[in-house]
Amino acid sequence: MSLLRWVPHRGTLPPLPPLEQTPGTPVLLLHGLMGSPGNFERTARGLLELGIPLAAPLYGLRGTVPLERSFGELADVAGDILATRERIDIVGHSLGGHLGLRLAHEFPGRVRTLVGVGAAFRGLPLPPNPVVRRGVGLVMGRGADDLMTAVPFAAAVPAGTRVVSLIS
Repeated sequence: MSLLRWVPHRGTLPPLPPLEQTPGTPVLLLHGLMGSPGNFERTARGLLELGIPLAAPLYGLRGTVPLERSFGELADVAGDILATRERIDIVGHSLGGHLGLRLAHEFPGRVRTLVGVGAAFRGLPLPPNPVVRRGVGLVMGRGADDLMTAVPFAAAVPAGTRVVSLIS
């Protein structure tokens, strides 16, 4: 269990109309580790003003649970959307970018564009000190522990998906 799970959420999403009421390619907004959908408050408002359908799920107890659990939750969300839409676009911050890339592989040809904002596509560097690594896992949860790796994750771009990576 992450100690940071109790940190307040940042931002508040505006009310999202049901996807079936908005035509077009939906955007799936994926928060990062310790984040929440409200992190995309301004982005969501801008997309809604343009009439772009979107979904912004809170998943994985803010990304603190094992990666596979977070991925499973998001695969269900994406699968539900793709049951009624041909393709989706994904914007993912940090962990959300990593999981967005995995979704692009899970649904080949169905993720049109993946925008990674500081995305951990290849994971996070493994701290050289095992005490530090254990501390990070205790404070930030299993999601952070799973994302840290000595050997970077493969980050191949699936055919039919355009990837845009924003790094600051």
